[in-house]
Amino acid sequence: MTERLYDNGELTEFDAKVISCDSTAKGCEVVLDRSAFFPEGGGQAGDSGHLDKVRVTDTYERNGEVIHLCIEALEVVQSVHGCIDADIRRRRMQNHSGEHLLMGFIHSKYGFDNVGFHLGQSDVTIDLNGVLTPEQLRECEQLANEAIARNVPFTISYPDSNELTAMEYRSKLDMTENVRIVTIEGIDKCACCAPHVSTAGQIGIVKVISQENYKGGIRVHILCGLDALDIIRQRMDSVSEISKLLSAKPELTADAVNKLLTENTSLKKQLSDMDKLRAAEMISSLKNDSRESFCIFADGISNINLREIANKAVTLTDGMASVFSKKDNGYSYIIASEKLPLRTLVKDINKALDGRGGGSDSMVQGTVLADREVIEKYFKEHN
Repeated sequence: MTERLYDNGELTEFDAKVISCDSTAKGCEVVLDRSAFFPEGGGQAGDSGHLDKVRVTDTYERNGEVIHLCIEALEVVQSVHGCIDADIRRRRMQNHSGEHLLMGFIHSKYGFDNVGFHLGQSDVTIDLNGVLTPEQLRECEQLANEAIARNVPFTISYPDSNELTAMEYRSKLDMTENVRIVTIEGIDKCACCAPHVSTAGQIGIVKVISQENYKGGIRVHILCGLDALDIIRQRMDSVSEISKLLSAKPELTADAVNKLLTENTSLKKQLSDMDKLRAAEMISSLKNDSRESFCIFADGISNINLREIANKAVTLTDGMASVFSKKDNGYSYIIASEKLPLRTLVKDINKALDGRGGGSDSMVQGTVLADREVIEKYFKEHN
């Protein structure tokens, strides 16, 4: 069985011997006598890196052995120098250790457990079996960062069965043997197989990104350390750009956006009122003494008011009342009739006017690419 060296999470280089190497469709599965590569587990992906110059793309466990998936074969009994992708390992340790730290305070203060954990490429998710308010979650975030400032130690231990029975610790699994306990002094004890930092200061920062309701509890999105720094920079850059666009200080951008939204709502209402007024004026001027099918062009009027025009126009014809409004490279339309089967007729209309749309026998709507002259000609010829 592979001797596992990743209890020391900061160990990213080591020497070992190749025990076996098997070719598979995915690559070569290499087993070493000892390894600092962490195999996937506990919601965290396996390490990547190199064995000598051979690339290790993934690491996983099978039958108690650590499997290193390599892009090339290695000779059995060959001595190799292992080198783990240090930046990836560091970021994962920061995120995973930060999750332990935050959960330690959530559990001790509110009694909730982590019932789901995933360390992804873009963020870390924690699923809680209870609901925290944003204020309560921020309080725990603050306590976690204060613990980072105090640089509290992390330790790894393997208590025997008697010690384990007497110990209070967090775990999602019912385990009795070879249980690996990660202890944050005075804050948390949790069963976990992944590499962790040796002191909280190495985490750097724990930042809650968002929360949402999830399966009777909440799902919390967090980032820690260098990953948190990256997203904070991205968001600060975005705030800075918004600040320039709004000519407002960065800390006042929310107020500036709210003012802009209020103005936008007022302008939308003004436009809506004008739209209704134009539609009302058009409705009041509608005439069709012949009772034949006729077209109305109402450019710039919204669909809801086009429908109002169509509802009035259809009372003035025994054929079709067709209302068109200029849109992009063509027109949107609403066609109404009290006597003709529009569901059938719209197929010919769309074909003749290069359009698409449908509806019921009494009203259809859609868009056409034909120009005004072609539209007018069609309805003159189909009365």
